[in-house]
Amino acid sequence: MLLLAALLSTNLLFSQFDSLNLEPNDTIIIDLKDTVQYIFLGHIKEKRNEEDRVDSRIESLDFSKYQRIWLGGDVTDESNRRFSTLEYIDNLFDVSNPLNHWAFGNHDLRNFNVEWLRKITKKPTFYHHSSDGIVTLVLNLGLNPSNCENLNKQFNLIKSVCDTISKSSHLILLSHYCPWSGIPGLPPPSSYAHSDIKAWIVNCSDKPATFKDLIYPLLVKVKNNGVQVINIMGDAGSGNKGRTMKSSDNIYFISSGIDKKTQITNGPDKVLIFKHHVQSRFLDWDFYILDSL
Repeated sequence: MLLLAALLSTNLLFSQFDSLNLEPNDTIIIDLKDTVQYIFLGHIKEKRNEEDRVDSRIESLDFSKYQRIWLGGDVTDESNRRFSTLEYIDNLFDVSNPLNHWAFGNHDLRNFNVEWLRKITKKPTFYHHSSDGIVTLVLNLGLNPSNCENLNKQFNLIKSVCDTISKSSHLILLSHYCPWSGIPGLPPPSSYAHSDIKAWIVNCSDKPATFKDLIYPLLVKVKNNGVQVINIMGDAGSGNKGRTMKSSDNIYFISSGIDKKTQITNGPDKVLIFKHHVQSRFLDWDFYILDSL
């Protein structure tokens, strides 16, 4: 199939075409004036002078360039130990903005002040959001059978979104941990993630109840209905600095995180940036070296 991108600019862009069901020789028109940028940031914690802070390189970025900020967890070492730390995070990332999302990691949740997180973000710990053709599912993979009520609610939310999504162009699932073990076509999580929570169960009702057993088939159904599906997790960066993978069913899985301490051995830290061509319903992404931004 030959795809020609007829652009309203001298710049050339390449996009993810697999979900568009295009015919051979179709012409794709992308208006660059209609393009907005989103940024995903994972594992950005840094201890400075005994204070819980975001990596100083992230602090210095100009976030006005990005219409959406997606946080992949472990934003600071102890994000909810002090309410002042959450205020600092909100000042940086405007986490109460409906377009910005935070998938909580263990360093964000382990002090158990969940009400503070809800107060500062004005959102629950798991939810969905829809805007400009993108449906975003923000997952709390810290839930377990000790809280069956919310674990079941989260799975029912995922199932409801997957069963009803139809007019959107993209479904994006944001998480901190990696529950992708056993997904057909993917390498083992140890090659790209800090965590491999293959034993995580998605609800308290089904057996087996892993991500692969219950959630992945729902995503395949969504993909087969013409919606591009992208999973993104932020518990990465110490080893692999960022990786895009595609399952045997053409569903995308992306790991992205940073760790300043491992740059000498594992290469420069990178961040994940998306370009969304809203009217054309294209979503491009790439990894950019953090020190170049």
